[in-house]
Amino acid sequence: MEQKAVLSCEHVSFCYPRQTDNAIEDISFSIGEAEFVVLCGQSGCGKTTLLRHFKKNQIPFGTGSGKLYYRGSDLETMDDRESAARIGFVGQNPDTQLVTDKVWHELAFGLENLGVPGEQIRRRTAEIAQYFGMESWFRRPVSELSGGQKQLLNLASVVIMQPDVLLLDEPTAQLDPIGTGRFLDTLRRLNRDLGTAVLLSEQRLEEVVPMADRVLIMHQGHLVADAVPGQCAAKLEAYERDHNEALPIASAMPVAVRVWKACHYRDEANSPVSIRQGKSWLADHVRKTGQPGEPIKSAVSDRHPCHTAKRAVSETALFVDRLCFGYQKDQRVLEDFTMRVPKGMLYAVVGGNGSGKSTALKAIMGICKPRRGNVKAAGKIRFLAQNPKSLFTELTAAEELMAMLLPENGGAGLKEADRTQRVGEMLSYLELTAQREQNPMDLSGGQQQRLALGKLLLTEPDILLLDEPTKGLDGAFKEKLAEFLKDLCSKGKTVVLVSHDMEFCARYADQCGLLFDGQLISEGETRAFFRENVFYTTAAQRMSRGVCGDCLLAEDIVRALQEAGCAG
Repeated sequence: MEQKAVLSCEHVSFCYPRQTDNAIEDISFSIGEAEFVVLCGQSGCGKTTLLRHFKKNQIPFGTGSGKLYYRGSDLETMDDRESAARIGFVGQNPDTQLVTDKVWHELAFGLENLGVPGEQIRRRTAEIAQYFGMESWFRRPVSELSGGQKQLLNLASVVIMQPDVLLLDEPTAQLDPIGTGRFLDTLRRLNRDLGTAVLLSEQRLEEVVPMADRVLIMHQGHLVADAVPGQCAAKLEAYERDHNEALPIASAMPVAVRVWKACHYRDEANSPVSIRQGKSWLADHVRKTGQPGEPIKSAVSDRHPCHTAKRAVSETALFVDRLCFGYQKDQRVLEDFTMRVPKGMLYAVVGGNGSGKSTALKAIMGICKPRRGNVKAAGKIRFLAQNPKSLFTELTAAEELMAMLLPENGGAGLKEADRTQRVGEMLSYLELTAQREQNPMDLSGGQQQRLALGKLLLTEPDILLLDEPTKGLDGAFKEKLAEFLKDLCSKGKTVVLVSHDMEFCARYADQCGLLFDGQLISEGETRAFFRENVFYTTAAQRMSRGVCGDCLLAEDIVRALQEAGCAG
């Protein structure tokens, strides 16, 4: 046992009740003093289960084996007070950890429960509020905070107890790109300034892999790689050679890693990881063409690469005309919000936390009653909210789907055998067959998202409104979801989604719009839309800008390098 390890585990396996396969299998690794470790893998691979094992009061109920250690001592026998103070945990949903009404009270809550003297609580809350930049909203009600502010408050409420290690389970899943940047910058400062060890589970790897000292890659409950960031591409290639298949997480790796891997630069010891490293590496290889200072051209069509034909835009599926809405009498969330979506289109709305994206979908659906304006829809509309748990009413995943096919929900013409067959087909499509008897609340965040989407799809809507549909999904299932949405659109269905996932929108949407100050202030064809943006654009665009032309996606960069003769 390494004495310097803050957390470690030896041969840990775990199986949930009523399941035959282990959720995690024979996991062993350690986290050193002040180390920053990123844990990644496809949705449902066991990341959350593993994280929860390192927090004594969150170890899930089931059958387990192996050893867990905190600084060389048995973690499961830790004193509850010491566990609460020394091992901090921040989850995926900002609202689930908030327990008080005001910001200052939330900061003090944990210290009060630990019995810290009042004078020390006041000093610590003042210090942490200034460190996190909370002075202007220190006394505000928690209910008035944006999603990004709530998640920063969750982090601050844990850090104020001065833990040795932070466990974070996809903490940026519900944050926009700018809010994500702020949160991760704060996390990096905590690791650098205080020496707090970090174990961070994430699906959005573009920002977090460059911050890491090590990257742990999980697949189907197993730990398949433990590497420094620059060796991730080599590890992915090695897995492909040994198993004759790619790891699902490969498509979610930073764009620099994906480009390096696709171009086969095996003579280089390490791949670039960050946007900065990638841009420098890209410029260096472009210079080998003998045209220093000139960006190489990419033969990328102005049409989106996923689109094979222009759709007719004469028929409007959804017309939103000058909606105005506020949650309070003198509040303005939407102001003359107008949007026209043609039939068969996948339309994406992007914007910051608190800009009104979710409210817009709720107003279209009629959940929020606008003060003024009209909505005209050609067909049946269904809405998937950010929190998939709000749709769950049954005891198992299979029963959740079956409920949508009962006579009272529109399935009167279906025979029992037909219902059973459709549920089985949907579970297979959602990659949840193994979880058919599992309680929906025990599923991972990504699995819950897929199950909720499956419930809506069984109702065969004409217009689908999706609020952050890729939240918690791994790269492989995002591709599968996109293929299904594109298939729906090809059959005349219409999809409107709001998202913080810039690459998903850039890769699959027909049109995009930016929501700011209650209105869509810009919209247009996807490639043209993202080309003009600096922050609300893709990592590939930021990495390649000024170096190799108009590259919106990683494959655009690879194609440009190949055409210029720069690829290995």
